[in-house]
Amino acid sequence: GLCPERDFKVECGGFSNRPVYSLKHVPDTSLLVTSGPPDSSLQVWQVSAEDSDVIKSVSAIPTENGTGQPWAKIATISARAPWVLHGSRLNSVQITEVESRKNVYMAASRNSEELSGLAFLDCNTLLLCCAKGQLCLADVRQSQSPLEAVSVPS
Repeated sequence: GLCPERDFKVECGGFSNRPVYSLKHVPDTSLLVTSGPPDSSLQVWQVSAEDSDVIKSVSAIPTENGTGQPWAKIATISARAPWVLHGSRLNSVQITEVESRKNVYMAASRNSEELSGLAFLDCNTLLLCCAKGQLCLADVRQSQSPLEAVSVPS
């Protein structure tokens, strides 16, 4: 992944005209994905070649929930293709292929609890953490599969 002071250093200014609450590098690419207010959409950026320090906007990934929702939590992986896992609520979790912006997975849940974090455990398994502490697992091989709550010892 990218490391501050080794791979980049911001001396002044910035690269985004909106707040960045989360920034993830897409493994094995020169792409970055960011999220932040005013909505839950994602911005895709490209880090220029080694002889330049430019970060330029490539595209945006719109989300179904749009304005008024909390900013999307994000995780990235590059197993089959560069993917971004994103969502702000349990019922809005999805995986989007970064370069084509094609939706490759959407979790099935009626629970609209806010997410505090999410992660790829491997290229097929997702871990989602709700703001109230509930953990859920999902398997991307089972499209539209219900999320399974994981029991955690207190």
